[in-house]
Amino acid sequence: MLGNINSLKLPDPWQHQAVNLLRTGSDVVVSAPTGAGKTYIFELLHQGRHLQGQAIYTVPTRALANDKYAEWKDAKWNVGIATGDIAENVDAPVVVATLETQLERLVRGEGPALLVIDEYHWLADEHRGNHYEGVMLSAPRELQFLLLSGAVANPEDVVAWMRSLNRTRCG
Repeated sequence: MLGNINSLKLPDPWQHQAVNLLRTGSDVVVSAPTGAGKTYIFELLHQGRHLQGQAIYTVPTRALANDKYAEWKDAKWNVGIATGDIAENVDAPVVVATLETQLERLVRGEGPALLVIDEYHWLADEHRGNHYEGVMLSAPRELQFLLLSGAVANPEDVVAWMRSLNRTRCG
């Protein structure tokens, strides 16, 4: 008997394209409405066993990190969490974290293979944007980015900025 057909999720063409770009080593910037399935890109990458090395999935708040951690733990992922007040299983293949908890590690060049910045529109925030810019400016060349947001009107400007940082594999 086949599994429940209602649980079958097929990627949209833009999600499939993003996964393919990530598999080739490109940095990827995704701007899509809330609820469109931006996180699903990362989940497809993980489920397809396409992650090479550790992936850090950053979110702007501890509450979001706790939610994502619980969701992926329930899905039986080997996942850790780092939010400043909690640090558990931080050597796992996937770690959900607030960006600030990763700053020192990234500046030292000890970053993961893939850094996901969910809600990258925080780049424009006058109080927290410097943290996001600092990470992107000091990231090792071999670190791959996946930037996700539903609130950026000019994602092409972010791509151009990343290219100006010599991140030529940005798509």
